[in-house]
Amino acid sequence: MQWDEVSARFNGSVLAELVAAAALAALPALPPRIEAGRSVEGRRIVAVRRGRADAPVRVLVSGSTHGTEPAGHAVVRRLRQLAPPAGVQVWTVRTFNPDGAVRGTRQNARGVDLNRNFPYRWRAAGRPFDTYHPGPRPASEPETRAQMRLIRRIRPQVSIHFHQALRLVTLSGGARPALQRDYARRTGLPARRLPAYRGTSSSWQNHTLSDSTAFVVELSAGALSPQRAQRHARAVLGVAASLRSRARP
Repeated sequence: MQWDEVSARFNGSVLAELVAAAALAALPALPPRIEAGRSVEGRRIVAVRRGRADAPVRVLVSGSTHGTEPAGHAVVRRLRQLAPPAGVQVWTVRTFNPDGAVRGTRQNARGVDLNRNFPYRWRAAGRPFDTYHPGPRPASEPETRAQMRLIRRIRPQVSIHFHQALRLVTLSGGARPALQRDYARRTGLPARRLPAYRGTSSSWQNHTLSDSTAFVVELSAGALSPQRAQRHARAVLGVAASLRSRARP
């Protein structure tokens, strides 16, 4: 490879990062709380911000999508107590499936697996309350549409969604592997590829927002200890800090 080609590729990469950083910095300031929408049974889905509204790095964390996988709620609770690094705003949603969390069901109140309902590689399958039932059509569920609206409004550089109970960090297609491996290193979890599931939140975001990375953290079965919740919260902030350092001119 010739030097001028190497130089052109390097400069193109730097320019792309600067353009992305400038675009994020230009986003309008958002209020500290956003009601993204409501569930089938009318429960609110609320995002809470920690950090300055003009911080250029935006991170979104959800505690659960499946009502039977609530361990991530402890991480969200801890993140709401911690100050994020300078230049970072952290948005947390306790659960994108409040009806399932109350009912103790994986699915929402209409029997839809919300993490198969997103309009990317969606495919019909099964019946309501089947384990992976994706719903009657893409984005049929109000909880799915609420999450899509929120992501488009916040435009997070990274979204982290907690699930259970495989105990790993997923290496998601379309995401930045370095961020996922960084999170895995900070938490001591292995980073692994899973099958390319259809209609997932992270695959939709990675496909829809070119400057964004979304991935899943699979926690262990059962409740999360305070120590583990703290470690995951610190990992979120550590990844956010690394993003901020890259965004600095």
